[in-house]
Amino acid sequence: MVAITFGANSSIMTKDVKRQRYQFDLAALQRLAAVNYAALTKLVAQLKQGGEKLIKVGSHLHFRVKVLQRAPYTTDIRIQQHALQTQLPGLVETELEVRLYHDAQLAEVLRSQNIARLKPIYEQPNPAMHQSNEKFQVNRFLQEWLELIREQGLATEY
Repeated sequence: MVAITFGANSSIMTKDVKRQRYQFDLAALQRLAAVNYAALTKLVAQLKQGGEKLIKVGSHLHFRVKVLQRAPYTTDIRIQQHALQTQLPGLVETELEVRLYHDAQLAEVLRSQNIARLKPIYEQPNPAMHQSNEKFQVNRFLQEWLELIREQGLATEY
């Protein structure tokens, strides 16, 4: 219960504050995964296993997309951010590993910032300080990144 005081007359109004528990939405995650799959397949379609693509966004930032493994039903890729100028102390550059499931036409982030096997829900609080919807947030970040490079990125294969 929380007590709130208003004005000089100190009348007190009390209100129960309940935290709503995060509800995992599988359908939303699958929609996101389908959108990400469509964008990523276009991005890596011509790359063979071990092949890389450099994507420049503006003059100070680039991303390296590498196909780690190709199999009949899946493709694993790594996306790494690289600043073109001197790094700021403590800045952690983005690194994602994503698996494309060709049969289901879905893309899932497997690893983000060296955190593997993201759970759909994390209890709060937790020792690793993950957000309750960390898996959804990381996959949403991938979607936003794909939109950015579609709008502003210049890609070259090598």
